[in-house]
Amino acid sequence: MYNNHYSNGITEEMKMLYNAALVLEGGAMRGQYSAGVTDAFLKHGIEFRSVIGVSAGALCGAQFVAKQYGRMIHVNTTYRHDPNYISLRRALKRQPVLNLDFLFEDHGWDWHNFDERAYRRAVSHFTIVATALATGTAVTFTDPVGEELEVALKASSSMPFFATPQMTAQGLCLDGGLANSIPFNIAQQQGYDKIVMVRTRPSDYRKKPSGKLVAQMFKHTFADYPAFVKTALARPTMYNEQVAKLNALTAAGQIFCLAPEQAVKVGRLEGNTKKLTQLYQQGLAQAEATLPALLAYLTR
Repeated sequence: MYNNHYSNGITEEMKMLYNAALVLEGGAMRGQYSAGVTDAFLKHGIEFRSVIGVSAGALCGAQFVAKQYGRMIHVNTTYRHDPNYISLRRALKRQPVLNLDFLFEDHGWDWHNFDERAYRRAVSHFTIVATALATGTAVTFTDPVGEELEVALKASSSMPFFATPQMTAQGLCLDGGLANSIPFNIAQQQGYDKIVMVRTRPSDYRKKPSGKLVAQMFKHTFADYPAFVKTALARPTMYNEQVAKLNALTAAGQIFCLAPEQAVKVGRLEGNTKKLTQLYQQGLAQAEATLPALLAYLTR
């Protein structure tokens, strides 16, 4: 359950709930940047009426809603090399390289369980984005609890080829980033005119078209789900279109966007924990530096 080790000194009286949406992009281990940003928000008692996360952004969002300061960076630096969590050797045993079940189990005195009681008490609404295999479309899970929460988080974060599809209330699902990489449109659909977007790539980053090998892997592995394959291969185009629209809305002052200022040299399953810590610290420092501008946006 929640540990005082993660207390950030914020009292109930110091918290400020904004009628705005916080949207968290995915990116696997690049999500340590988002962890730094959201920990800065927790430090200053900043809460949002809606929190929306996709893939690693969903995992980060769950920690944020539960106010578990520091948990995400602690897990991914302390346990990154635990073979039961992430290991290529797992593939030799016909097990997924990325074991998301690990995140929801108890691992002893140095482990800090997800605090679902705090999550349930939160005033924020929480939306998780995943991709349905049957249709290749984005599906959402809003305010899930218990087993539904765990399954939805694992589904959203299950990267193709590294993790297994999850059976959810909306069918088999995988990585939400395939169908909706930067889901600020969900915040718009929810009716919010103030949206804070946290990226895990610099604002000028663009994806390259899927290569032939990747295309063959998707077509072979997901032969029974042609709509999903089509979505996965079209992702670079979709992603770049989302970036262009997001950048335009940011320039117009309609969306407040936080993104790494430099190229992120952290792999999806990055094993260098120093890099992970540095990326976390970058997110933390950048959020602190932009806090006056963020609060001006939220209160204008």
